[in-house]
Amino acid sequence: MNEILLKVYRFVFCRKFLYPINLHLYNLALRGIGVLNSGDPGVTGERYFLKNILSGKEIKIVFDVGASTGGYSKMIKQILPGAKIYAFEPNPDVYKILKKNLNGSGIKSFNTGLSDKKGTGLLWDFADDAELKISQPFSNFASNIKGVIEKLHGQKSKAIKVKLTTIDTFCENKKIEKINLLKIDTEGSELKVLQGARRMLKSDKIDMVLFEFNEMNAYARVFFMDFTDILNNFVFFRLLPEGMVNLANYRPKTHEIFAFQNIIAVNKSLIYLVK
Repeated sequence: MNEILLKVYRFVFCRKFLYPINLHLYNLALRGIGVLNSGDPGVTGERYFLKNILSGKEIKIVFDVGASTGGYSKMIKQILPGAKIYAFEPNPDVYKILKKNLNGSGIKSFNTGLSDKKGTGLLWDFADDAELKISQPFSNFASNIKGVIEKLHGQKSKAIKVKLTTIDTFCENKKIEKINLLKIDTEGSELKVLQGARRMLKSDKIDMVLFEFNEMNAYARVFFMDFTDILNNFVFFRLLPEGMVNLANYRPKTHEIFAFQNIIAVNKSLIYLVK
């Protein structure tokens, strides 16, 4: 019966003149499964996750990697007041604003990027003479991937030299034994952040990882499969504005969607925390 319905569907809808309508329906369906819902944390599902899932739980240590000007860190502090938050922002100009915005909040901030190695690296942002004018000396799209600026956003780029360290090194130096929530928003280099946390991951010292998966991963040549490989002891969920859905076993057609989405990976031993 299903095969008959499919044949009827293809006969009726698989027409060239219906392509624009099918494409529009596809975009609507993506939003329905938690993709393309960019905007404020209420739309992305991040506020729901913090307020409805984590609030009241024992969340002691939070890393905000790619903290920008501090809005996300402050939201976490508001919803999880008992958490000790470490905010990381490599861009020196952005960090100045971050530090000012977090003054008196109790949130610890660091002018460094987290990656797969220690040392220095290049962060790419819009050039001063980029066609897309911005009202501040930096954009919200800086990435360690040059193609994100020049190909995805179609702008001239400039390189900014930044300091880098790894989660493993930072935790060892600061004597941090466990991270309850690791939030990563690094415009395409999220996998590198996790690669710098292999020791912590191997010893089950990271409970949950909240990260973006989007078109920038295509420019980084990073697949969703790479995240399932490094987080092989985790269960993956995609956030909806008012909920979260278990992505179940890896399948390319459901996981490899290179468009904005927020993913929460939860250590299998702590799956009860999100139920």
